[in-house]
Amino acid sequence: MASDDESVTLDAIEEQSNYDSGSDNDGEENEDVSCEDEESFMRQSDIISVNEMYDTYSNSKRVTKPFMTRFEKAKILGVRSEMIANGAPALINVPRGITSTYEIATMEYNQKKIPLMIKRKLPNNSFEYWKIDDLVLI
Repeated sequence: MASDDESVTLDAIEEQSNYDSGSDNDGEENEDVSCEDEESFMRQSDIISVNEMYDTYSNSKRVTKPFMTRFEKAKILGVRSEMIANGAPALINVPRGITSTYEIATMEYNQKKIPLMIKRKLPNNSFEYWKIDDLVLI
């Protein structure tokens, strides 16, 4: 049988742990800030209309520079190449003899026809969205 001192120690340990057991706290708010950190923010998915996204996009003020980084380029080309490989139509006229999805994605990239937006995370945990049309390509 545990003494009262040991139970207090276990309660203190449970309060310090970041483990969420899923149990109901009887209306008490969890004071653990880890629920509001980056990981839980990334898990949230809000579905918004295209028109709302473009309204937000056109009214936003930019913080970062309008240059596409090599990492963004690699990600965009890889994602678009995979989309084409999975059956998405090419948005350009593909010349005969070109069968590589990566080459098609590269041609779309050079013509700024890729229908994706880049989401850049800012230091204040907000995000900035860029269309490929608005960026200077490297």
